[in-house]
Amino acid sequence: MPFTSTLDKSRLDVLIYSHDGRGLGHVSRGVTLGMTLRRLFPKIRVVFLSGFKQTAMLVGSCPLEWMKLPSYETRIVQGSSRGRRGNTNIKNCYLGPARANIIESIILNFKPRCILVDHEPLGKREELLPSLRLTKGTDTIWILGIRAVVGEVATIWSKLSKNIYKDYYHSLLWYGDSNVLGEAIPNAIGQYFDTEPIVTGYVSRFLELKHWASYSSERYGGTIAVPWLSELSLTFLQNLHRALLEMGDHHGRWRIFTDLKKLEAESQKIKLQFEDLSACTIENISDQYLATLANSRVAMIYGGYNSLTDIMAAEVPSVVIIRDMNDKEQEEHVSKISKAKPNLIYPLKESGVTWKPLVEALENQLSVDIEGDQKISLQGSEVSAHRIAHLIGHSH
Repeated sequence: MPFTSTLDKSRLDVLIYSHDGRGLGHVSRGVTLGMTLRRLFPKIRVVFLSGFKQTAMLVGSCPLEWMKLPSYETRIVQGSSRGRRGNTNIKNCYLGPARANIIESIILNFKPRCILVDHEPLGKREELLPSLRLTKGTDTIWILGIRAVVGEVATIWSKLSKNIYKDYYHSLLWYGDSNVLGEAIPNAIGQYFDTEPIVTGYVSRFLELKHWASYSSERYGGTIAVPWLSELSLTFLQNLHRALLEMGDHHGRWRIFTDLKKLEAESQKIKLQFEDLSACTIENISDQYLATLANSRVAMIYGGYNSLTDIMAAEVPSVVIIRDMNDKEQEEHVSKISKAKPNLIYPLKESGVTWKPLVEALENQLSVDIEGDQKISLQGSEVSAHRIAHLIGHSH
């Protein structure tokens, strides 16, 4: 399929693909990169593509176009992801090829000059493979972006991924800070994919949004985020309720952000318990989360890439809950950041935690000062945007 000249204005400049995740991390990075490209290079033609259902919330009022794929759904069973039927009610074994065909059609019509892929070279369930083959021999540039700590993810550390990168990809962006995480991770990535990763720093949606909107000045006692519910989440929320009840309301107002629809389906009782706390509100994850975080004395988050990047940017002392996942990504990431910014993070494992350690952790973080901790590079989005624009010959 011969593509037309790179000067053809009917072509898309950049297509950003992020696969569906349980949390916000993969999609948040992609949306942030799209927002930064639109800000730094207003004339650039860019589209974000994902099946993630909350993409519209992440994009907000930013002039970033995006396309929605039919969603995958997953659940956690003993620390591993398991697929299940999503809102299409179509089995993943049929949904995967359908999504692959949709992606291929988008690329065929828009002929993007650059395709930025988040984390997995083949995409979710190898759905990018037909498109990779479609663009072979054309001038389309494929770029892979990998999160700071990869973890034991079989679909990344596979021989097929390695070969696909070698055959189709141009370069690799590493969204981390080697001064904090060390050289071992980028070195391992570079050695495996036989390339030198471009170290960008962390991609921070918190910082990017400051260019598009101002955060309110209302002060809060704390922000708590439980972005997706696992098999342990109901027990954790019960203990969290007891902890906040014991702490009382003298610290200020608490806002809890979660998947309210799923919580109501799982346990209306727990939702009502939080609503009975006079200083507490429980609500859906929304664009209010980062505004609240920016003005909170303390935060309680889970240890995913996006949430960790948020608290690093906001510089809010936080209790970080680590999910018991088999890939061990959260444990490794939290451990390394804690060494660089020891007062920023108070880590707790989700499994087995009771209300008393939650009270102790929150009270501790309400009293710490994180000034003087090591600075962490959070300019990954701007570094990546300039790199992509350079590769496609786009100037301001």
